Order: sequence, then C-alpha cells, then structure tokens
Amino acid sequence: MARGAVTSSLHHRAIVLTAGTTFLLLLVGGVVHATDSGLACPDWPQCFGSFFPPMVGKVFFEHGHRLFATGVGFLTIVQLVLVYRGRRAGHPARGLAVAALFLVVFQGVLGGMTVKMQLPDAVSTAHLATSMVFFSLLILLAFRTRPATQDVALSTGLRRAIGAATVLVYLQIVLGALVRHTDSGLACTTLPLCGGSVLPLGLDWRLVLHAAHRLGAIATGVVVIGASLAALSAADANRTVRRLALVAPGLVVVQIALGVMSVLSALEVVTVTAHLGGGALLLATMVSMFLGARAVDGEAVVRTPARDDLPIGSIDAAADDTVRA
Repeated sequence: MARGAVTSSLHHRAIVLTAGTTFLLLLVGGVVHATDSGLACPDWPQCFGSFFPPMVGKVFFEHGHRLFATGVGFLTIVQLVLVYRGRRAGHPARGLAVAALFLVVFQGVLGGMTVKMQLPDAVSTAHLATSMVFFSLLILLAFRTRPATQDVALSTGLRRAIGAATVLVYLQIVLGALVRHTDSGLACTTLPLCGGSVLPLGLDWRLVLHAAHRLGAIATGVVVIGASLAALSAADANRTVRRLALVAPGLVVVQIALGVMSVLSALEVVTVTAHLGGGALLLATMVSMFLGARAVDGEAVVRTPARDDLPIGSIDAAADDTVRA
C-alpha cells in the first residue's frame, strides 16, 4: 500500500476516534450536571490547587470531566497534524481541522467560565451548544477525509428538507440545555399536558420553557421522520442516506421515550444522561444524512441534478459529472 494511502487512512481514523471520544465526553458532562458536581472543584484549571486531586465524591465526576476534555483536546491536535500531513494544501479538511482546534480551545474556555462565574445559565447552555457544534464539525471532517464513494447527490428539495430537520434537532438540543441549566426539568410533572394546557402561557416561565421543549420535541420528530421517509422513497437516494434514514425515526422514538422517562424518574442520573446522549446521536445521524445527501467525501463529490431539471438528451452526460474535491 502506498505511503499516501496509509497516511490518508490514518488521519481519517484519528478523526473518527476523536468524534467517538467526544461523544463519550458529552455523556461525562451530562453526568457532571445530573450529579450536581459542576462546582465540586471551586477553582480552574486546577482542582483544590492541584491538577491531580483525590478523585473522590463529586470531584471524581467534575475533575474527571476536565481530564477527559484534555484528552479530546490532545486528540484534536493529533488529528490536525495528521490532516496536514495527509492532505494537500488547499484541501477543505485542513481548514476544518484548524476550526476544530479553535472550537475545542473555546470550549475549554467556556468550561472555565462556568466555574469562575458559578454556573451561569447562559454560559452553561453555550458550553453544551458549542460542544454539539464541535461534534458536528468532526463528522463533517470525517466525511471530508473518507474514501471516495459512488454516492450521488440527492435533489435540491430533499437536501433542504434534511438540512432543515438537522437544524431543528440542533435547536431542540440547545433548548433542552436551557431547560436543564435553568432547573426547569421538573417544572411540569404531568403528562402529556402541563397544568392542563399544551403551552401554559402567562404562568411560571420555567413551566413555559419546559412545555416549549416538549412541543419542540414533537415538531422536530415530525420533521425528522418526514425527511427520512422522503429520503427512503426517493428514487435517487444513495446507500448512505438510505441507511441513516432507517435509523433516524427510531432514534426519535427512543429520544421522546427517554424524555418522558426523565420526568417520571425525577431526573434520575442514568436516564437524563441517556437522553442527552440520544440527542447527540440523533444530531450525528442527521448531520451525516445531510452530508450523504450532498455526496460529500474527501476525494470526489458527485452531483446529479434532478432529472426533471435536465434538458432532453443531457441525462446521460450529467451522470458523469464528477467534481474533484
């Protein structure tokens, strides 16, 4: 095997490893909040004046999260070096790798601010929102460095529908983070309505926020399932999109069930952490589906216009339209 091919495979695997480790970091961060360990270490970046304090009680969760995050930062640096070695100057993967390093540093700063500022709602929510952007960026980077495929781009309308569903999933996660960090998770404990109303306007704002998150979950689920069904029924859907379109509806059902269980269990640690993880998995699935719909990979992007948009006699020519990335 050629040296270039080995290097290419290595940096792609490093990116996939970083993405997988980031997902685990998201779960660890969820445990920190669920166990009320966010201020177990009163200082930052050290914990009680040490980088290696006794890992007992809540310090185990809080400082363990910091150490895990440091590991993700190290992997991000490694993948940057490997991408620069494995990809030519000007390749999009290089810029994405730099952006990933910037985001992981910014994420660390936000983490420090949450401690220094005593867990303000806005900063804590921004911390989770940024982590999901970083996670999504790693998925994009993985697509940009994966081996070339025979996938073709879907029609513009379907790509937009999948893209809209992806954005809604992200916004729903951010709204969930706001519910979580404003202690609104148990503002409403009745199901399926809150205080006998779908959206109890004019009452306690935490109740309104909680109800809005429930409504958002339903709306997002409908859009995700609709986009998935449209992808499955599309004649030009490629294998990547079809596989992800089978997974997404199931994740929606599981995620809604975990949301209900979170309320019924009074925010039990394992359940709420699984709910966070389910949201991250759904986002990863939709980001991947969107990139698959655009036929993004590191070697080539094959674009096929919708057949109805092609002039007569040009369909066969369009099938050979390959743009080198």
